[in-house]
Amino acid sequence: MFDPTAFDNIKFIVQAEVYDRDLAGLLHIHDRKDLVDLASMERESSIVFSLAEQKERTAAVIIRSTIQQLAGELMQLPAAEPGVLLEVIYSGEAMHFTEDMMDRLEQLWGEGRLIERRTIESNQQGLMREWRLDFQRTITEEMIEEMTDLVGFIVDTLQAMEQ
Repeated sequence: MFDPTAFDNIKFIVQAEVYDRDLAGLLHIHDRKDLVDLASMERESSIVFSLAEQKERTAAVIIRSTIQQLAGELMQLPAAEPGVLLEVIYSGEAMHFTEDMMDRLEQLWGEGRLIERRTIESNQQGLMREWRLDFQRTITEEMIEEMTDLVGFIVDTLQAMEQ
């Protein structure tokens, strides 16, 4: 019998929250990936979405699980902290995702977070921007109810960027 890991459970909740909002017509899902890196045995899942009426800017929720996290959970090691690493990435073309919008994101998410801003010049897509937030801690199953709030907050920040 398959016993889902913390990664599986957290991934399910995040994706369900996004898909529920997609079905309600609030969001548009652009992409979803479930990857396993066979060299490092890391797992990664991502879902990329935007507001249904504003598809030029997207948000991605990325969760990762390392081999140490998985092995610790499966082997029930006492020092193990089963869970995932979490990252949120906002992106879009520079004309639709301005520096002011990135400043607004920093205000909304608050201080003390690891944030990275990227500007990408592409001869295929033009000037692109990314705003990355790394949670820098393990997200555990005890925090699973917060994933609903997290997706809701990401939707709220996408809406706030419009103002």
